[in-house]
Amino acid sequence: MTEHDTGFTATATTHVAEPPERVWAELVHPGARWMLGANIETDFRPGSPITFEGHFFGRQFADKGEVIAVERPRLLHFTHFSPLGELPDAPENYHEIRITLVADDGGTQVTVEQGNIDTAEHARRSEQHWREALTTLAHRDSTPTSGT
Repeated sequence: MTEHDTGFTATATTHVAEPPERVWAELVHPGARWMLGANIETDFRPGSPITFEGHFFGRQFADKGEVIAVERPRLLHFTHFSPLGELPDAPENYHEIRITLVADDGGTQVTVEQGNIDTAEHARRSEQHWREALTTLAHRDSTPTSGT
């Protein structure tokens, strides 16, 4: 993460039985809803805005951020701010999210790291949400266990 990161970090990892190119295509597909049902819009160019819209536990949300780096099909790195977090829309309240894809013998290892989380409880919840998102990305019906 960058020198601006403070606080807590959430990390989640899963294995997808597809090559990185196929996982990447699903990750960035305009109609993909793997990230907790959010519709993600961006051109995936560094410096471009990225938005996330949808419903989460019955509440409509419209989150935003900026693309930091893209290395197809290995890295998607962006900032993220959610008004539902009830913090001011200020740079210090943006999360930094890094999604990495690494090829292995059976497909792709996908890891999400979310930094700059304000409390340990929020980090724990974020980690659980990322596990659910990765389960959807991997097209599984149950949450991956720790360490998978």
